[in-house]
Amino acid sequence: MEQQHSYSLKSTLWFVLLFSLLIAAATWLVSPLLEPFRRTLLPDAGAAWYYWKLPHPALWASVSMWVLYLAHQIAVWCLIAKLKDAPRPAAGYIGRYNLLLLIVNAVFIALHLLQTVLFYDALAQFVPVMSSQGSVIVMLVMMLILLNSRRGLFFGKRVYLPPLGVSMTQRVHGYYIAWAVVYTFWFHPMEGTLGHLLGFFYLFLLMGQLSLARTSWHTKIGWLTFLEAFVALHGAVVAILAKNGMWPMFFFGFMMMFVVTQVYGILKNRAAIVAITAGYAALALVTYSGAFRTLFTGTPVGWADIHQITWIPVILYGLVFALVWLLALVGTLLRRNKQKTAQE
Repeated sequence: MEQQHSYSLKSTLWFVLLFSLLIAAATWLVSPLLEPFRRTLLPDAGAAWYYWKLPHPALWASVSMWVLYLAHQIAVWCLIAKLKDAPRPAAGYIGRYNLLLLIVNAVFIALHLLQTVLFYDALAQFVPVMSSQGSVIVMLVMMLILLNSRRGLFFGKRVYLPPLGVSMTQRVHGYYIAWAVVYTFWFHPMEGTLGHLLGFFYLFLLMGQLSLARTSWHTKIGWLTFLEAFVALHGAVVAILAKNGMWPMFFFGFMMMFVVTQVYGILKNRAAIVAITAGYAALALVTYSGAFRTLFTGTPVGWADIHQITWIPVILYGLVFALVWLLALVGTLLRRNKQKTAQE
């Protein structure tokens, strides 16, 4: 019986948090060992260039990254398939396959750190930067689709999304997000910069989230909102460190998603929501007035650039409708094909 293989959810959550912090600390501590690799890195060549990769592919770096990535990916997918057919654990507990997912992810996280120390290179050597960024964007879009019925999409108001598209999103989101998280994790070497550490900490939490599928924690709206909003901090920090002047676009773009959509899942007090929204607007206006140009190096924004804060929301909301209708079309074709096969 599944109940005989249940484990405390509270203890598991503490494990996820502490393990994530410990591995982030270990990544920072071993960072000096990577200096011989860093000295060989090529100069940054722009947005389409990934700086943290060796000048040329190395045999054992390539073999180790691909073998470990594929082993990690396949193991997670297999366990998710098993988990989908397993009984749902009682509230406050996790099941056997949840535990196995946590163990598998923890083992491969440790292996990636070792692989980085020994060989440095990761999947970024062979795949474009946008493949990693795009995978996370689609993950966020799926969350917007699935949570529309609980908190709405615009200012607490639900929008019509085709039910078949929503059900298809629900059906595939576990496998897709598992791919997006594991792929993005193996895309980067486990460098010790602040941007990398924040990104890896976020990925560790996402691995914890996918490992706890079908538990009572997996659908906690406050937890889901934290995972969505964390990208605003990560994106802004990475841009500040890069000194590319784009941190306001990332921070205010993702935070606009928070004030337009996400806050309505965690707050019901309209006065509090208005206060948060007003605070966001005031901070955006101060930033684009040029007040932070001396505080953050590389922030050459002014009033003419304030339209930047709409770029991320326009992309994400546009992709919500594009993806859900695309999946609705796919679902319709699959149904018709199934009906046709049954009639033959």
